[in-house]
Amino acid sequence: MKYPHKAQADLPGIAFSAMRQMILAQAKASRLTVLEDDEMRLTVETAHGLIGLRPGVESETAGMVAATDERWLFVMKNAVVQQMQHALPAVAEAMRWSDGGAPGRLPPSFSFVRVTDVVELGPAFLRLTLSGEDLSSYGDSAIHFRLVQPPKGVEPQWPSVAANGSIAWPEGPGAPHRPVYTARSVDHARNTLVTDVFLHDGGRTSEWATEISRGGRERQVVGLVGPSGGGLLSADHVLMATDETGFPAAARLLENLPEGATGQILLEAEQGKACDYPIDVPEGIEAVWLSRARGDVLGDVTLAAMANHAGAKIWFAGEGHQATQVRNAAKAAGWESGDVRVSSFWRV
Repeated sequence: MKYPHKAQADLPGIAFSAMRQMILAQAKASRLTVLEDDEMRLTVETAHGLIGLRPGVESETAGMVAATDERWLFVMKNAVVQQMQHALPAVAEAMRWSDGGAPGRLPPSFSFVRVTDVVELGPAFLRLTLSGEDLSSYGDSAIHFRLVQPPKGVEPQWPSVAANGSIAWPEGPGAPHRPVYTARSVDHARNTLVTDVFLHDGGRTSEWATEISRGGRERQVVGLVGPSGGGLLSADHVLMATDETGFPAAARLLENLPEGATGQILLEAEQGKACDYPIDVPEGIEAVWLSRARGDVLGDVTLAAMANHAGAKIWFAGEGHQATQVRNAAKAAGWESGDVRVSSFWRV
């Protein structure tokens, strides 16, 4: 059985037909495979497992997830609850999964790692090697994770499993900082993961990484939550654009584009190419360096470039308002949602 780990949770007050239409619309937009669809069952295959609908135990409708292991099952449950929280927070709060989920324990998607090496990458980046006990779930289908850093000088509090199967994050002085980062590379034989940190004024992760690079050991042990987010790009023609916050993700995607892929990548840094971040751009992809110091604006250049890349798969990562502009422009120009991956990595 491909997905031996399964769970379902009643969705109180939700009509099967209405939820079915919502899931089918999302599946179509994301080009997911519908495995079964009738009046009583809906099953959709995603990159990380199955989602769907079943008859509920005490309600008309229940959400269903299935995965290859316990970690991915938790990731799927957490994603479903988060989706419900946006639309129907009361329903999300009331959800209870059939496998119990062991509320209060550390999430199955959480693991402790230790920083074992730090290397400077030019003037604006540090490359960190993180070592753990089991990083086997980190592959190509989801290349991001949360880097969970304990607060300085305070006993850290770590996340736990909530009653509805989602991640419960602590609040208060002991709450960790938990930004999303990219797994630049993973060595499964050694159980190490490499990630690159962009250094900028006021950044809590910048402060933490710099502290570690100078020999600080107080916060050398951190947590990972993941993997999460999108995977590699599979496209013959691409338009990619990012500022420094997305350089690590862009570098990994470029390295793994299909052979013969064509297109363009726009790379914005304060001083342009002088940031010296190592990006191996394959033949067929034009790299254009932009400089904020001379007034270049990544979002504006991306919008102009879209006219020259009809049919390309768009990948954009950067400031939130610019990300919204690119997403809206792509929709207005007729790009299919499955061909547009736009991420807001920060906001003014």
